[in-house]
Amino acid sequence: MNRISMNAGWQFVKLPKGIPAEREDLDWELVSLPHTWYRENDPYHGLVLYRRKIEVEDGWKNAFLEFEGADQRCRVFVNGREIGEHKGAYARFRFPVPDEARESGLLRIEVLLDNGVSPDSSPNFGDFTIFGGLYRNVNLLVTGEDHFDYCYYGTDGVIARATVDETGCGLLELEPHVCTDKTGALVAYTLTGPEGELAAEGCAAANESCSLRVAEPKLWNGKKAPRLYTLRAALQVDGEAVDETVIRLGFRSISMSPEEGLRLNGELVKLHGVAKHQDRAGVFSAVSDDQIDEDFALIREIGANAVRLSHYQHAQHTYDRCDEEGLLTWAEIPMLKMTENRALYANIEQQLTELVLQNIHHPSIFCWGIQNEIGMFRDAPFMHEECRVLTALAKRLDPNRLVTAANLYNVKPTSQLNAVTDMVGYNLYFGWYYGEMLDYSKYLDNYHALRPEMPLGISEYGVDCNVALHSEDPKVKDYSEEYQALWHETVYPILQSKDYLWGSFIWNMFDFSSDRRNEGGVKFINGKGLVSYDRSLRKDAFFYYKAKWSDEPFVHLCASRFVKRCREKVDVKVYTNQRAVTLFVNGAEQGTLSNNGNGTVLFRDVALEQGENRLKAMSGELADSLIFERVETAEESYRLPEETSGPVRNWFLSDDDTVKEGYYSIMDTAEDVLSGARSVLVRFVPSLVEVLDRDVIPMGLSMKSILSRELKNDPDTMLRINDALHQIKKEL
Repeated sequence: MNRISMNAGWQFVKLPKGIPAEREDLDWELVSLPHTWYRENDPYHGLVLYRRKIEVEDGWKNAFLEFEGADQRCRVFVNGREIGEHKGAYARFRFPVPDEARESGLLRIEVLLDNGVSPDSSPNFGDFTIFGGLYRNVNLLVTGEDHFDYCYYGTDGVIARATVDETGCGLLELEPHVCTDKTGALVAYTLTGPEGELAAEGCAAANESCSLRVAEPKLWNGKKAPRLYTLRAALQVDGEAVDETVIRLGFRSISMSPEEGLRLNGELVKLHGVAKHQDRAGVFSAVSDDQIDEDFALIREIGANAVRLSHYQHAQHTYDRCDEEGLLTWAEIPMLKMTENRALYANIEQQLTELVLQNIHHPSIFCWGIQNEIGMFRDAPFMHEECRVLTALAKRLDPNRLVTAANLYNVKPTSQLNAVTDMVGYNLYFGWYYGEMLDYSKYLDNYHALRPEMPLGISEYGVDCNVALHSEDPKVKDYSEEYQALWHETVYPILQSKDYLWGSFIWNMFDFSSDRRNEGGVKFINGKGLVSYDRSLRKDAFFYYKAKWSDEPFVHLCASRFVKRCREKVDVKVYTNQRAVTLFVNGAEQGTLSNNGNGTVLFRDVALEQGENRLKAMSGELADSLIFERVETAEESYRLPEETSGPVRNWFLSDDDTVKEGYYSIMDTAEDVLSGARSVLVRFVPSLVEVLDRDVIPMGLSMKSILSRELKNDPDTMLRINDALHQIKKEL
């Protein structure tokens, strides 16, 4: 097989009015791939058209158009004939070029894309931007008459399932998919080890399975030893190799228990991970391999041992890097809102099949994720059933990996959403969207007591931060860099202390685009990242985790962007993985303090002179410096202006006053109130009930949150609703 890049020379045009009969007069733009048309000031959701030509060379027996990703729904035409349709933005897919088009000598390729939300395909909801575009590579695959089946769910024609048996022997089950009618055609397999040594070889008929054994495999062992094998599968006809597929893979064993957590090759491993989306500033979803490499350099620097690739299939280069870096990887499909739509089920089952079969050979992937926060809208039997279908599908395709799901705060421990998969993660945001930071401990212990049989981890946790905002007294939703740092250094030790947790994933490693957001003084950004959207800036919280996880010696003075200070004395915080730190201010030594065991050294009440103050933290030869400027008045730009409109952020009653034990209140979810106290909402807010019934507003939100937006200028009605709910007793 010969792969020819098709990234250059495309024409592109938006089609807001549909597909015109005459296209030559359209306002075509010349673009190169990867490409997205998304711009923050011009997002555009709708139909677009790409086109280009390529001349056919002599000797091309078969040709396939390969799309590594097309966002979201794609129809492909060659020489005016539609050759295929694909629904799903994130998986690789291929279509065969018709013989008559290939024989004409010129391929005129047209690609219709639509990135509008559709009820028939997923994602149909999510806190991330649907960009649109041919945002990954497009290639032309040229083969001979006999070849591997490159259209089999976008794979390279060989499904390689590597396991380790109870005796420690490596087993490689090979499932070929070959296009040939030649009698006697066969596939010859050669497996080489991490140092290039021959590990095993075998041969079987073209479409028959084959097994290889490696007596003492060199295990892929996470960051300690990410050892990889190389499989070469050669299709042979009449003794001649006519096509070849090359796959990198690894041998390792994975197990999970609800009390201990995850074991890799029999060794207990607590996951301390980060989650990441694929996009970044400037290019959005159209990232290059070099930019993906930059992301992994930052993940390596922080010292994480796991990554959650949210909330969809990522580029193949990303999974390759996970293998090479030794990062245990959660891979998932974009199921974020489940409805009773059979077309949606068919689409997400297709996307799960593509995810598993295209990535089954990656040893870094330890689990397949089948849903994220579908309980936000409701928790219904049809969801439980479809999640069972998805779990069974993943197990049929890949019996040797775990299946997981990410639930959120309002999904009760006893829910069937917690009884379908091998393990679960919870997306929890105490101290940000609800509750207090320390609430993690009670909540997790309660869950584990109610569901002792289910392995539990934290699939998301974090808070937003705008690095332009700062506070001497950080508090929830001030969006300051200081609150984000304080929050993480408070919450993470709680997660560490729970031996029954299999691990946790920070939300998020990087700021990412969310076109529905406008908060914290920033538009279109989810600011929970430890690193800025353009990757140029590591927030202070990044260095907290580096202190906890990394062996690279360092010291980091916090609050370097919090320059202007109006207090005579300030606390100075240092994150470090060293035993002790000495602080200097304007050359004068302030003392030496020991690391508190949480990666933190805190110098309290450090006096500042009027004007410029130069601070330096040292531990041996390691040093970090910054400048604080003592000023007369607080710097206004460090704080958000008072909000004059928008959602009510601090209601007039505390949560304790609002709740009446055993009775409904506005603190209950919309789903619970509708199911148990619907009459109250019908009486006070009938129009809102109609909206809730249409499944537009997430049913997992509290009624307080929903009513705060609906009744922001009428708090008295909210009080009356709450009083009425207090009259209705909950059924046990």
